[in-house]
Amino acid sequence: MSSPPTTPPVLAYPLGDALYLNITSSCTLACVFCPKIGDDDFTVGDFDLRLKGNPDVEAIWSAARAAGLAGRSEVVFTGFGEPTRRLEVVLELTRRLKAAGVGRVRLDTDGLASLREGRDVVPELQAAGLDAVSVSLNAADAATYARLCPSRYGEAAYSAVKDFIRSATARLGEVAASAVGVDGLSEPDCRAVAEGLGARFKWRPYGRIGRVPVPQSGVSRGADRAKP
Repeated sequence: MSSPPTTPPVLAYPLGDALYLNITSSCTLACVFCPKIGDDDFTVGDFDLRLKGNPDVEAIWSAARAAGLAGRSEVVFTGFGEPTRRLEVVLELTRRLKAAGVGRVRLDTDGLASLREGRDVVPELQAAGLDAVSVSLNAADAATYARLCPSRYGEAAYSAVKDFIRSATARLGEVAASAVGVDGLSEPDCRAVAEGLGARFKWRPYGRIGRVPVPQSGVSRGADRAKP
């Protein structure tokens, strides 16, 4: 008996007029509000973003071109993993996207790449042509961050995230810092930290992923969860 055909991984997926690149399912953090942690749920809208391995640059590039680059408001590195875990892939694809005429390339990140790599990676992102970055700040203090976004770095991760944001605001055209509105988290306090670092603040209501609207009824699986 032949095996059933396997579904190819989703490496590029459109939402609205933007294109999103899904390059890894690996994360540095285990955020308590992440649907893949709580529910083993990797869906956004109708897209299952679970990856069994790390696709190579050529596979991602082919998927991006097949999905179409012309007329996109932006191309974004984001999925249910931390893109900068594959920093060289992000850099190479950013160079290709800019060479292909993409006007805006954005990175959604946990802001821990410099800590992981042992150097400030923002100048490399800038040199590759990255236009914007959205950083998951997710707390107004180190203890709360470590509780909501646990990692092997503990509370030290929070200072690293803030350092990344500072470096990004000095070098990139647009920097946003976001927080997911979990119970008990203070939006004003998170906003004060983000704006104090020079970033635009984004409050992400728990129950919404990116540009996927939450219907009043009949919410689809994956559309009622917050992403870091």
